[in-house]
Amino acid sequence: MTVLLGGLINKVALRIQKNIRDCTRSVSRKCQRTNFTAELKAMKRKLEENEDSTNTIKEEGTDRVSNTVSIIPEEFREKHIKEFGDACDHILKIDGDLLDAITQNDFPLFLKKDQVPKDTDHYFTKLASAILAQQISGAAAKSIKKRFMDHFGGEFPSAMDVHHELSDTERRQEIRACGLSGRKMIYLESLTDYFVNHAEEILSLFETKGNDDEVIQELTENIKGIGKWSAKMFLVTGLERMDIFASEDLGIARGCSNYLGTRPWLVKELIKNRISVKRSKIKHKKLNWKIYDDDLVEACADRFSPYRTVLMFILWRLSSTNVDAMAKNEADFSNK
Repeated sequence: MTVLLGGLINKVALRIQKNIRDCTRSVSRKCQRTNFTAELKAMKRKLEENEDSTNTIKEEGTDRVSNTVSIIPEEFREKHIKEFGDACDHILKIDGDLLDAITQNDFPLFLKKDQVPKDTDHYFTKLASAILAQQISGAAAKSIKKRFMDHFGGEFPSAMDVHHELSDTERRQEIRACGLSGRKMIYLESLTDYFVNHAEEILSLFETKGNDDEVIQELTENIKGIGKWSAKMFLVTGLERMDIFASEDLGIARGCSNYLGTRPWLVKELIKNRISVKRSKIKHKKLNWKIYDDDLVEACADRFSPYRTVLMFILWRLSSTNVDAMAKNEADFSNK
């Protein structure tokens, strides 16, 4: 009996040990599967993060790569005012491929320099210079401006100085002899009268921030010869506003055409999201570049707000194949 009982106990013990080993293996396999699943999930998250960081999108066989990490060289940044550097950082976050266009040359308008007092004389000079330069070449505009300044002793005159000269018939003719057409004389007189009669209101208007549309309306409604484009350019060069965009400018239209031409995915996106069609009034005889509707050009620019002014300079660069001519035009523009 004792022998039989001992044998039975041994069998039971062996069965228990086997069950324990089987359970251990099962638990081990489950743990391995759990760890493997966790590792797969971790790898998937890592891949998704990498995809987000490079933002690579394939669309109908076209690779779109945006948000590339692009950094403005420190030497280039140090030459320019801080707000311009901030603008470039913002623009490159949206489209890092614009780095080369930004850094190929300095931007004269945004270089660090001694600040000119922002007073009525400064504003009058900017607007009067714009009138003198209308509808003529850059060289002709420089020549006329020099003769005009020579008439006033080599300095650009104040609105009051011009007002006195225009009130005298003989001196009025001397001003016209500087190269001004009859129409420009009318425009200059309208500008002069506006500044003489609204000096305080002008300072208040121009020194208020965030009123770009109001400034444009005020100038175009009260000064003959100042249209929407001229008013916008004054906001850029005279008031140094950073979120101005002129879709009606020929250079901007061409630069945006070159920009969108290499980004078909963006064109599709803009067309898909457009609310209404606004046709461009720009015409050109050469059919070597496409004119996009104004609403698409403006929607494209809105992506870079609040630094659309800097975007305009980039698009002007993209519109030109002659780098030297482009640099000269930028320098001339900044001195208007």
